[in-house]
Amino acid sequence: MKRLLMLLAVCLSLSAAGNAQTKKPVRKTAQAKTTKTPEPPSANGKFKFDWAKGLVNDTDGKDFIVISAQGKPVSDIKSSIVSSLSDMYPNPGKVISTLGDNIINVTGYYANDVFWNVENDIIKIYHFTYNIKIEIKDGKIKVCSPTFSNITERRQSGSYVLGTSHIALSDFFYSLRKSKDSDDFGKILMDLFNTHVSNILKGLSSNSDW
Repeated sequence: MKRLLMLLAVCLSLSAAGNAQTKKPVRKTAQAKTTKTPEPPSANGKFKFDWAKGLVNDTDGKDFIVISAQGKPVSDIKSSIVSSLSDMYPNPGKVISTLGDNIINVTGYYANDVFWNVENDIIKIYHFTYNIKIEIKDGKIKVCSPTFSNITERRQSGSYVLGTSHIALSDFFYSLRKSKDSDDFGKILMDLFNTHVSNILKGLSSNSDW
């Protein structure tokens, strides 16, 4: 009987030790995936006017501005740009054109008589055509500095027109630089083309899906 009790005690102790070493499986709880929120669209500078180079980036002097549009594919960026810039023109179909999937061209004609100077009592009035090339990649936009062409100079005395001629860009800048309206000329150009950049940014930031 004593041996039987001792054997039973040994069996119970071995059983308890075995249970103590057995680990229960731990259920792993699924962790929620965290997605990084894309940064809002931003530009790496603004256009400033330089008498020698024309419009350049005010931060690095390059002839373009880069706009970040993280998380947006080329097709969405293109649609947003065309829509945003179309609001700036009464006939956008004549101004905005696309080349393939990633290039937009804006060709406008500036015919505002604010660009003028007076030399020897002769008023000189200037008109010109400008072009802005916009290149698109996934999440990135390159707005090239505007180029100028078809520059005309109209000379008149009072209301009498003496003549109209095409002039080179260098002559255009030179003539306006020495005019009394030179500061206004640079500001108007900066305001005009920075408005294009700001409208692109507004369009990219808009959540007007419909």
